[in-house]
Amino acid sequence: MATVPEHELLALQNMSDYEQMLRIDRLCTIYGVDEPSLRAQMQRVASTQTTATKASPATWDTSHKEVPRLQDAITPTSPHLLDKQQFRFNYDPSREAGERRKQVNQAILCGACGVALGIPDIRPIKVTCPSCLFETTYTN
Repeated sequence: MATVPEHELLALQNMSDYEQMLRIDRLCTIYGVDEPSLRAQMQRVASTQTTATKASPATWDTSHKEVPRLQDAITPTSPHLLDKQQFRFNYDPSREAGERRKQVNQAILCGACGVALGIPDIRPIKVTCPSCLFETTYTN
């Protein structure tokens, strides 16, 4: 029977019930153990661990006062023009999608997430990425 690494078992103890259940299922698949033996390993690690080594919120570094915002972390750039022939835009078989595909003459990469987007020749064009909802006006 395979043993699950101790760091995985310690991480399981700090998870909520639902997250723990999902992670236990995944670890059972990865390490080829059944749930009762995994839970027994968790209990063994929990009983050997002393209270001094347990991670607690008091040991976290809380010296920073300002929490970074998600918008500050994302630094979108302008979209990059690509060769349209590199991509297939045939994921929607409807007639309306076929008409829209006929208008697609260029491909660009989203400036925020890098997803390829097909666009017509109309300029300026307001483009909203369906993946990350980043909105930009493309003028080239």
